[in-house]
Amino acid sequence: MGFTWLLTVSAEAGNRAADLAAEVSTDLAANATGTILPRGFFLVTGLLYILALGLHRLAGRLAIPSALPILALALLVNVLHNGLHRVSPGQVETLHTTSLALLLFYAGLNTDLERIRSRLSLALTLPTIGILFTGLLLGVLLWALGNTGFPFLPRGGLAAPLPFGVALLTATCLLPTDGSANEETAHQWGHRHPKNVQPVLAFEAALGSATAILCFGTVVTVFLAFEHGGPGEFRLGALQAVPGGLLQLLGHLLAGLAAGLLVGLIANRLIPVLVRLNEHLLILAISVAFVAYATGNMLGGGGLISVYTAGLVMANHPHARGPFGDEGLRQVLLPFNTTAEFTMLLLLGLLVHPLVMLRMLPLGLVLGLLLELLVRPLVVLLLGGVPREQRLERLLISAGGLRAAVPLALALALLEQVPRLRGVHPLEATDLAIELEALVAVAVITSLVLKGVVLPRLLQQRLATKPPLA
Repeated sequence: MGFTWLLTVSAEAGNRAADLAAEVSTDLAANATGTILPRGFFLVTGLLYILALGLHRLAGRLAIPSALPILALALLVNVLHNGLHRVSPGQVETLHTTSLALLLFYAGLNTDLERIRSRLSLALTLPTIGILFTGLLLGVLLWALGNTGFPFLPRGGLAAPLPFGVALLTATCLLPTDGSANEETAHQWGHRHPKNVQPVLAFEAALGSATAILCFGTVVTVFLAFEHGGPGEFRLGALQAVPGGLLQLLGHLLAGLAAGLLVGLIANRLIPVLVRLNEHLLILAISVAFVAYATGNMLGGGGLISVYTAGLVMANHPHARGPFGDEGLRQVLLPFNTTAEFTMLLLLGLLVHPLVMLRMLPLGLVLGLLLELLVRPLVVLLLGGVPREQRLERLLISAGGLRAAVPLALALALLEQVPRLRGVHPLEATDLAIELEALVAVAVITSLVLKGVVLPRLLQQRLATKPPLA
């Protein structure tokens, strides 16, 4: 039986040999010599990073977030060359995962618990309880807008009705903030910036990224679709499966925490033994990030949580001080963190569909404004943690929290996860995911323009009337 099947397949393959040979020849001609990458990949990649570096410097001179011009560069290349349609999903996934892991490891290293003592309650609640409130409220608003839309644009331009689970998952992508974008904005405020604000925003950006990833996994678990015979069985099966899914997610979290704790403690012990030069510290830091990610996955799938936890442990329980301690780790990894940010910005800008992004412009603009002008100030007010007389500090914390590379990194996962959620029609799943990915990009750009360009200039006028703050 197996031999007959093999002969049949061989015969069919022989009939198609000429066509296959032509296709292979065309594919090989389209690839760079000696690689499986598209021809011109290295040239274009090198030029993109050089241009991104130039735009980063220009953004500093213009006092705007560097993420804005870099993302604009990627969108321009996308329009001119039709995106990354010839780069395989595996190559994209490799870039995405590596960049996100390095971003989270650096975020862990940048989480200094000593710096937030004066605002401990707000610093701890903003990236945890605050993120949950923000995601839930923003998800409800997006769900309402996505099913009603505007008078001139039904459903906000979406091609299909928006299930609540999908709206909540999309809102989760917009929860994390970026520490580097916040630091760029803080430089505009100068010495008049209150000393307690930037540590809170930095801690929010670091811990909030890990929390957002957990929220993303929780939403997928709770709203995962199941195939059952009738509506009653569907609901019953979903309810019965949710506890098991949440337990599995808890296992991922615990595995990530355990792996990160173990790897971080061992890495701290290795630094005094192995490191004698800065290049040794760099090699060790990158190796630890990869080992932490792999260990978390092997123990149950919590790789990204493991990476963040390892960085957190190495920053707050160091066995070495000075140039080979946590400060040295941050210094040697800063260029890699910047490169990872550039990669995520360029990646989404090249993958998003510009025409879809244009269609999502009204809904994304409204969503971004609601997030930054309504939801975040409301959450900061509810959480408290800042004395009432220090209104300027509360205002600056509300005006902080820029969205940039990390939300875009989460948005790339929508293409994989949206088709799995309850209420999504199989024939509409891919188109809906593409629209929501573009929606996140528009909301991120709105956040960058509003909080990185407009609000800092308005706040500078108010700070100019205040005496310098210690």
